[in-house]
Amino acid sequence: MASFIQTIFGSKYPNTSKYEADIEKLSVDHKRFVDYESSSQFKRFQELDTTVNSGDFKKKVEKLKTEKFKDSKEHLRLKEYLSLKKSGDLKKYFKYYNAGIPERLIKIANSKNFNEYSDLKLFLDSPEFKEEKSKKGFKKTENYKKFKHFRSLRRNADIRFYNKQINSTNYKNYLNIKDSERLVSFTTLKQEVESDKFQAFKKELEDPKRFKKSEEYALLSEYAEIKKTPEFIWHSKTEKQNPFKEIDKWKLTFEDDFDSKSINNEKWISGYYWGKALMNDVYVLANEHQFFTEKNIQLRNSTASLLTKNEKIKGKVWNETLGFVPKEFNYSSALISTGQSFRQLYGKFEVKVKIDHASPLTHAFWMVGENIAPQIDIFRFSKNAKSYTAGCHSADKNHKTAHQISTVNGAKFDSDYYVYGLEWTKNSLKWTVNGVKVHEQTSNIPQEPMYLTLSSHLLEDVEKLNSAAIEIDWVRCYQEN
Repeated sequence: MASFIQTIFGSKYPNTSKYEADIEKLSVDHKRFVDYESSSQFKRFQELDTTVNSGDFKKKVEKLKTEKFKDSKEHLRLKEYLSLKKSGDLKKYFKYYNAGIPERLIKIANSKNFNEYSDLKLFLDSPEFKEEKSKKGFKKTENYKKFKHFRSLRRNADIRFYNKQINSTNYKNYLNIKDSERLVSFTTLKQEVESDKFQAFKKELEDPKRFKKSEEYALLSEYAEIKKTPEFIWHSKTEKQNPFKEIDKWKLTFEDDFDSKSINNEKWISGYYWGKALMNDVYVLANEHQFFTEKNIQLRNSTASLLTKNEKIKGKVWNETLGFVPKEFNYSSALISTGQSFRQLYGKFEVKVKIDHASPLTHAFWMVGENIAPQIDIFRFSKNAKSYTAGCHSADKNHKTAHQISTVNGAKFDSDYYVYGLEWTKNSLKWTVNGVKVHEQTSNIPQEPMYLTLSSHLLEDVEKLNSAAIEIDWVRCYQEN
């Protein structure tokens, strides 16, 4: 019932203009999509996407965000240094050392007076001197003079200072620390923690804005900015919807938009292929009551019209007994074919056509190879413009013909342009109108390259026929990628 109502009041197929507009928009969007994927911005996004989502990068970011100086081994080294710096023995050592006392003691120890004092002390401590000192008359001896000189030297300020220091606890502490591992450790730590490298590391880890100053933050910011751009947002949304399956599926192999002043003879011939191939002339079959002429192919406003007219015209008819026989016809018509320029096995074949019908004329868009069969009718209008037949004619080894055809209706096909299509694979044939499937065949599928033909035929002898035409906007063929 729905189909009946649609047939009377409208079409069950999408509006052709909208259908084409949708295809055009899809084509424009596809170009936009492909162009964006070739853009420097998208390439940069891909580089950043690989970088920022790598495990190594994520670890660096996490480290930048969470790493603290107090948790580092450097912090432990600093604590060890500060602990040593505060220790009493080291503080005393450096106070003693920085006061210059060890240096003064060395200077005193190397002086003439101290050397003389040391030699005299050594002599005065000897048993010989002690024995002589206990005898009468000692004060008159030379050794007494030495004794008095020793006592004089002992009162010297430097020697008194020296003797006082070497017996002090501070000097003993100095000696204990001077060549110790403890001092070596402290000195090493001091050099380390006071180095520019250590201070820079400490300053960086204690900087609350450390992450925002990092290269990783800059890369993440650039990545985020790209993701906010309208073109990227559109691309991402479109990629999820994946609307380009059909476009990506097909590669254009043949096209004519009929924009030239006359028919393109490099693409089309204006008669049956075998007539052009065998004698470079036009003929019709014995059951046809019209004759084809290139004059009936008119190109205007990017449209090719195949006209049928009431007029006398002379031509040739193929007769199986006599061969090509001259004949005068009452009607002229037109045919265009790619028999000499383009043939294809499998693919998608489409034509945008408006039918100006006059019964019992037959308008057809069909495909054939080297033989009469198999033949594919993409559309064949004969009775009226409200329905047409679509199907395939095949022949077996004994040349017995099988016809698998279906009647298609659902629109007034003479009221507007419609896009008639065929999708041909190894295992199926699918016919469409404005993208809607109207017939499918999965047996007796042709397996040879075929060429395209658009034609108008008169298969009945009639007294008068109204003028009629096939108006062709474009023809396109595609090969599956």
